[in-house]
Amino acid sequence: MALSIDYTGKLVLITGGGRGIGLGITKAFASAGADLAITYTSQDSTSLAADLSKKYGVSIRAFKCNVTKSAEIDAMIQEVEASWGKKIDMAVANAGISQWKQTIDSTDEDIEKMFAVNTLGPFYLSRSLARSWLDLPVSVGPDTVDVSELKGKKLDKQILFVSSISGLVAMSPQRQAAYNASKGGLTMLAKSLAQEWAHIGIYVNAISPGYVATDMLGNAANEKEAAFPKEWDFRTPVGRFATPEETGEFIAVLMSRYQGGGGFMTGSDVVYDGGYTTL
Repeated sequence: MALSIDYTGKLVLITGGGRGIGLGITKAFASAGADLAITYTSQDSTSLAADLSKKYGVSIRAFKCNVTKSAEIDAMIQEVEASWGKKIDMAVANAGISQWKQTIDSTDEDIEKMFAVNTLGPFYLSRSLARSWLDLPVSVGPDTVDVSELKGKKLDKQILFVSSISGLVAMSPQRQAAYNASKGGLTMLAKSLAQEWAHIGIYVNAISPGYVATDMLGNAANEKEAAFPKEWDFRTPVGRFATPEETGEFIAVLMSRYQGGGGFMTGSDVVYDGGYTTL
């Protein structure tokens, strides 16, 4: 029997699912039959969702959500669940930002925004999903439930963080200490939540891509920065950047039953970098 990936009947949430790597992930899951809720902040993805729904024959809907606001995340998850009349099965925390700026030039706002989007956003999302999956109120008080004492609760839910190899190595020649640190924190968050929730069937992993050919690579503000991609390409042993499509397909495989269906792999950080970190 040939191996195949079938997400029919699954409801998948992808933050930032309308562009870049997120769009690649959306297309991959849609092609495998999943229904999808994708979020956006400023660039409305409603018409894109409608077009993709028609193309792949699945239900894809767009929801506006600022991932730095926990209240908006809570409301978005409730809206998604109400829209489909069921719980989310798995989520990909993909939304992220980057900035090339040396530390001495960085403002408090620069640093705080980086961590708010890249680290706190996935943290808020995971907390909100766990509360929903455990049928807890959006805001819980002390002693509401001791998750460590739950017995026999196997939810079979998955969360994947799109982190970065920037959380493993200090990338250069660009200066981006805040970005690197925010992704390092995100990778550790996956490990921490995996340890906290594995016994109840919430499996949390991270993927750390290297350079992917998206519009985020076009942040150059001057001639010096415009030369960065050539240097990154040189430092990547396979000699090219990944595409959003192949990255999305890899993530769809990573979250499938072929890695245990989310049942055994948890707390892992999968490096997907064309060999960059071997240097």
